[in-house]
Amino acid sequence: MSFINFQVIIPNASNACSGFGESFAWTFFDLNQIHDEHKDGPVTVLQADFYHANELLPLEDEDVLAKVMPYLSKCIKDVDTATVTNKEIRRSPKSLTHFFPGSYKYMMRGATSFPNLFMAGDWITTRHGSWSQEKSYVTGLEATNRVVDYLEDGSFARIIPVEEDEPHIEALRSLNRRIKEISSQLPLCSYFLQ
Repeated sequence: MSFINFQVIIPNASNACSGFGESFAWTFFDLNQIHDEHKDGPVTVLQADFYHANELLPLEDEDVLAKVMPYLSKCIKDVDTATVTNKEIRRSPKSLTHFFPGSYKYMMRGATSFPNLFMAGDWITTRHGSWSQEKSYVTGLEATNRVVDYLEDGSFARIIPVEEDEPHIEALRSLNRRIKEISSQLPLCSYFLQ
């Protein structure tokens, strides 16, 4: 988590990124938009999560920050002139679930064959549309609702639907679907990764 000493305008609260490092992907979040405690604050509060970032693990905190800030500055105007006034760097080796094309079929359901055992986490199937940390949270709420239903006691958790995709994401999804439809008509298409 980083505190930048002046307000930096970040268009989206949650941002997925890749292509800067050799082996990792990352997301960054504008906590001023997400958490009430930072809303309307005098500084911008960012959180950047790097996945499969083994190359960052042995670095000192200052060296991690020196690598992260140029990545952020490529995504957000004015970050390159900002000064970090506070930082918190956590390392969590071997803590990331590794998803891959086709892994969905190996995911578990939230309900089990035991009537009083319910599952939650990012490896649980859900129709919600969230992913990763958010998916773990949502499937936890879904499991809570199953417990309330099973025990017939308590209040159901309210699950907020995922916002609609931005127009450019929906356009790329539509293009991807069309390419898959066309390529599936080609001979030998089943031999290629889709």
